[in-house]
Amino acid sequence: MTHLYSPSVAARKTYIWAIPVLVIVFTFGGQILALLPAKHLNLISKENVENYPNILYLIVGSFTAVAIIFALWIRFFERSDFASVGFVTSARPRRHYLLGMLTAALMSGAVILSVLVLGGYAVERPNAITPGALVPILVLLFAFALQSATEEFVFRGWMMGRIAERYGVAAGVIGNSALFALMHFDIDTPETVATSYTIMLAASAFLFAVFLSLLAVKEKSIWGACAWHAIWNWSFITWFGLPTTGLDLGLTPLLVDLMPVQDASIWVTGGDHGPEGSIVCLAVLLLASLWLLFRIRQNQET
Repeated sequence: MTHLYSPSVAARKTYIWAIPVLVIVFTFGGQILALLPAKHLNLISKENVENYPNILYLIVGSFTAVAIIFALWIRFFERSDFASVGFVTSARPRRHYLLGMLTAALMSGAVILSVLVLGGYAVERPNAITPGALVPILVLLFAFALQSATEEFVFRGWMMGRIAERYGVAAGVIGNSALFALMHFDIDTPETVATSYTIMLAASAFLFAVFLSLLAVKEKSIWGACAWHAIWNWSFITWFGLPTTGLDLGLTPLLVDLMPVQDASIWVTGGDHGPEGSIVCLAVLLLASLWLLFRIRQNQET
């Protein structure tokens, strides 16, 4: 039996076929439970839910509900602890979290710089950040930290860990990454987009999950993955004014307000998907994943 994080043994085992089913049901079920009261009270609607500040309820409310549901399942059904899903206190969590933040900042910066060099982005307007504009940026940092930690808890912590316990680490990495990519794939991709580009988007989502899985495997915890995921999502929107997975809030960014060059290829800019829809992002994630795989094998040999 392979324990990714902790040798804690659950008193009850979740059936292997039920793992992906529960991820889907608990994730969408938690989001629905959180959003229904707000919708019933006319606090949010389909048209304004992705506008700031309404987006905060979507992120904080729905992902808090999802985290609570999974926490209850692990604690009361499986009768296990949270170290078994990657929240390992003995794994230098502070160091891994700070390193994850730094790595995400460098990788997101590398993506943006590369697209700039390729002529994909231009400055949309002079940046005029004010103290008041810093408030939504800081609030979104908290929101993305919560959202990212929940997704890492579910996919890289619980799902990958439970699969790896029975079928090995490789199966855990591939299994959680495949479902993560499926649940994050944009089914509203315009018909005008070539099939090859759509395939690339799916591959990028899968590789995104593979990278985070390998990071968790290497560190034997999900602290670093939680931090990396949060800063990655947060930086594109709040530093550069670009969409993250298609989400564009139109806020005044912290560093520079960029926009795709009109005649630039969607393969370079990512279009409405933002930098994550760029082939440059795919290349950065691939190189980072290969480096992590090399380090994991190197550690196994020593």
